Order: sequence, then C-alpha cells, then structure tokens
Amino acid sequence: MAKLDPEDLIEFTAAAAAATLTTSRKFIRNYNYYKQQAGQPEVIRKSDLLMLCHKIRLDLFGLQNLLEDETKHRSPFVVTLASQINDALEELHRKILFFEPDQIESIIPVIDRQRQFWSRYTNEQFYSEQLSSDIEHSVSSDVLNIQSLIQKLPESATL
Repeated sequence: MAKLDPEDLIEFTAAAAAATLTTSRKFIRNYNYYKQQAGQPEVIRKSDLLMLCHKIRLDLFGLQNLLEDETKHRSPFVVTLASQINDALEELHRKILFFEPDQIESIIPVIDRQRQFWSRYTNEQFYSEQLSSDIEHSVSSDVLNIQSLIQKLPESATL
C-alpha cells in the first residue's frame, strides 16, 4: 500500500473538502429552486440580484488574493472560489430573466460573456498567470457594469 506524504495528504483533504462544499452548495441552490410550490409565483427582488453581485465581487477578491499567494496548497480553494463565481453568475442569469426583456437586454450579454469565461473553471489551463490580470481588468469591470445596470431595474419582478 502506498504511503502519502503529509503535504500530499493536506492537499487531498483540502481538495475533498472543497469538492464537498461546492457540490453541497449546488444541491442547496437546486433544492431551493425546485421546491417552489406550483401556483405560487416567485418574486425576484433587485436587492437579491445586487447581493449576488456583491458575493461575486467578494469571491473575485478572494480568488485574486489566492492567485497572488504562491503557496502550494491553494489549488482546491482557487477552484472552489471559481466554482462559486460560476454558480453565482448562473443564478444571476436565471433570476434576471424574470424581468421584462427590454429592461435586461443590455445586461444579458455581459452576464453571458462572464458565464462563458467562468465555465472553463474546471480546465487546468484556466488558472494561468493571465487569470489574475483578467480578474483585475475585464472581469471586475464587467461585474461593476452588471451591478450598475441592475440598479436601474424595477424593485422586483414576478414570474
């Protein structure tokens, strides 16, 4: 039986914890989405969308800090944060569709561009040195743009 180096054991443990956390959050989100009872309309509030943008910005900040850290044991946490960003963008896209088309036509392309970018988070090449620069320049500005466009939406929308 092969023995694990203590440093590798820490890496495997962190990866397992990160995968569990990511999967659990997806299950919780999907459960909450599908438990909506038939006949009861779902109300999406602008404040909920702004909170998602805030969460994305915090995760971007955390990811940026981890990418600048050169320690070996950061990869599971980098992937976890990238997954959270991807999931938040998916949720933001789903919820924003409750609003009228003419109200969201300028937001959807920006969200879709970011969804396409973050959908590659499972690819090892995604985490190149360029990622930190992308976050600092184009990604952060897109998220701020999304946030400012959401500010212009009505207070709520109902399906």
